[in-house]
Amino acid sequence: MHQSSEPRLPDHAVRAVRDESASELTDSSPILQVRNVTKDFGGVRAVDRCTLDVMPGTITGLIGPNGAGKTTLFNLAAGDLSPTSGQILFDGRVISGLRPHQTFARGLMRTFQIPRELRRMTVLENLMLVPARQSGERLWLTWLTPWKVARQERQIQARAIDVLELVNLAHLANELAGNLSGGQKKLLELARTLMAQPKMVLLDEPGAGINRTLLRDLSANIVRASVERDVTFFIIEHDMRFVMAMCDPVIVMANGGVIAEGPPTTVQRDPRVLEAYLGGYVNGPA
Repeated sequence: MHQSSEPRLPDHAVRAVRDESASELTDSSPILQVRNVTKDFGGVRAVDRCTLDVMPGTITGLIGPNGAGKTTLFNLAAGDLSPTSGQILFDGRVISGLRPHQTFARGLMRTFQIPRELRRMTVLENLMLVPARQSGERLWLTWLTPWKVARQERQIQARAIDVLELVNLAHLANELAGNLSGGQKKLLELARTLMAQPKMVLLDEPGAGINRTLLRDLSANIVRASVERDVTFFIIEHDMRFVMAMCDPVIVMANGGVIAEGPPTTVQRDPRVLEAYLGGYVNGPA
């Protein structure tokens, strides 16, 4: 497997960059606010009066046992589901009940556990399709102002290459996306979200199924995107080393609600968190 030519940030360096960034955000208002949110599926309650904040510029982790309601909460925030009750606010505006394209337009994006690349297109083409309202999408403009279409396409291509360099995939720009390894597809998924210039990204288990080397690359790239592009990340992840090295704060869910939150070292020692992971809570639907 290809080894990136870019130097990787070791775990202690990731923590240092993360902590320096977080220290500058203490006076900010939350970019994402979940207020007393409940989601029922028939007689089953997946999210139960959940309240939490995500601060801008942070890399916030969301952990908890299987069935805690983490992915359901992401689906609610991204617009894939509507809450039974409660409100979700993004950047100070209510977004509960909006559809995914509407939350996307406001700068909130999400990724999925299984990457959804366009397999028969190149890595570069996967990114160039992301920006909305491109001139080349209007047939009459390609006839009347082809120079304008060509100029915009060059600008989008340059931006796409810049993003690929950020995530260390520039050497694979012309490779078919379907030929990438599992870890490289996760990096491509991250690159596609960054191409949309989001304010915040919801990452659903970005480390699942990739080896430790690519996981370090992914971690370093998330930190770089957060610091260099001012993107807030909210991450569901089961790999505790990944979460504890990169995320601050860490929020813990069980039985559909928040049971603990704080710096990773504090959360690791919290008796409620230990109880949740050791089976003290009855698991509900994921």
